[in-house]
Amino acid sequence: MIATLLPAMSVGTHLSCQRGTTVVHDYGHLLDKIPVLRVLLINDTREAQLAINGSYQITGSLTNIIDQGQGLQKSKIFITNGCINIGNKQYNNSEIRITGLRDGAIELNNIRYRGEIRIVQQFNNKFSVIEEVDLESFISGVLGSEMPPTWDEEALRAQAVTARTYVMYKKKVRGNEAYHLDMLDLAYRGMSSESPRLNKIVQDTKGVVMVYNWNIFPAYFHSTCGGHTEDVQSVFGKDSIPPLSGVMCNYCNNSKYSRWSTDINKSEIERRLGDAKVYVSNIYSIKAINLGAGKHGSRVEIVSANGSKEMNANDFRLMVGPNYLYSTAFDSKNNGKSITFSGRGWGHGVGLCQYGAQAMAEKGFQWTAILKHYYPKIELVRVY
Repeated sequence: MIATLLPAMSVGTHLSCQRGTTVVHDYGHLLDKIPVLRVLLINDTREAQLAINGSYQITGSLTNIIDQGQGLQKSKIFITNGCINIGNKQYNNSEIRITGLRDGAIELNNIRYRGEIRIVQQFNNKFSVIEEVDLESFISGVLGSEMPPTWDEEALRAQAVTARTYVMYKKKVRGNEAYHLDMLDLAYRGMSSESPRLNKIVQDTKGVVMVYNWNIFPAYFHSTCGGHTEDVQSVFGKDSIPPLSGVMCNYCNNSKYSRWSTDINKSEIERRLGDAKVYVSNIYSIKAINLGAGKHGSRVEIVSANGSKEMNANDFRLMVGPNYLYSTAFDSKNNGKSITFSGRGWGHGVGLCQYGAQAMAEKGFQWTAILKHYYPKIELVRVY
C-alpha cells in the first residue's frame, strides 16, 4: 500500500475550481489494479440467511471447488459438529468461499453484495462472514449510506475521496489481518444504497486519495462540527497533523445539530455505563474537560456517590449512545433526576464536516476545494 508515494514529479491534472485551482497528481501507475478489501459483514453469530442469484461456486481452504450450482433459494447458514451448513448441504470445512458469477448475486440477510464472501467458523458453533470486494465497489456501497444521496454532487465527490482515503489507510495498517474494515468503521449495506448517480460520482474520482507529506492518513469525517472541527489528538489520541488539527467552519449552521440540547435520565446514563462495566451511582455532575480546538472534551469528569471519575470523552459518548449525546462539545446541568446536555455538533468532530461540505458545494465550491478546506496541506493523488 501507500507508505510513501513517489517523490516530486511534474505529472498532474489541473482541475479548476471556484476560488482557486487545485492539482490532482496523477500517478495512475502506482498500483497496477484496484485494491481488494476484506470487510467483516457478520461477526460471531449462530445463524444467517443466504441466497444466490445465478451461477456460483463454493471452494474450500485450498481453493478446490467443493460445490457449484445455478441459484440458491434463501437458506440458513449454521454450524454443527464442526461443519458449515447451508440449508440441507453440509461442508466439512473450517472455512468456505462463495463466489457468485455476476455482480450482486450473493444475498446475505436480504442485502446484496458484490464480490465474494467467506464463511469462517468460530468457537461454540458460531461463524463470521467476510466479504472480499474491490475498493471502488465498496465505496459505491458506502457513499449513499454515509451522506444523503440527494446532496450536491461536489459534496458527494468530497465524501467519496474522504471514504476512499480512510479505507486505504485501514487496509495499510491492518495489512494481513483477517479483515481490513468492520461494520463499525463505515456505514455499508452492500448494493442497497447504490444508484447510477452515485456510482458515476465514485467513478469520477476513481483512485483519488488524500495524502499528507505523501503518506496516507486516517481521513475521519462526521455529520456536523458546530463551528470548528476538532484536533485528532484530542479525540483519538493520535499524533496531530495539519489535515487533522481542526479548522474554522462557518458552513454547517443549517444542520439542526449545529446547536442542540437534550435531557437524559441519570438512571439511564448509569445503566448504560454499567453495561460497559463503568459503575457510578447517584450522579451529581458530568463535565467535558481538556477541550480541543473545536471545544470537544477529550476527557469527561463524572462526580457521583462513588467519588470523581475521569474517562475518555469519546468512549463516554459511545457508551451513553451517539444518537442521545450528539457530541462531546457540551455543557451540562443537573436537574435532579436528569442531566441536560447543551452542545454543538454531531459526531467526533474530526476531519470533514458533512453539513459544512454540503453548504460549501451549494455556494459553488468544487470537491477539491472542499477537501483542501477541511484537510489543510493535503495533496490529492490518483494512485490507480
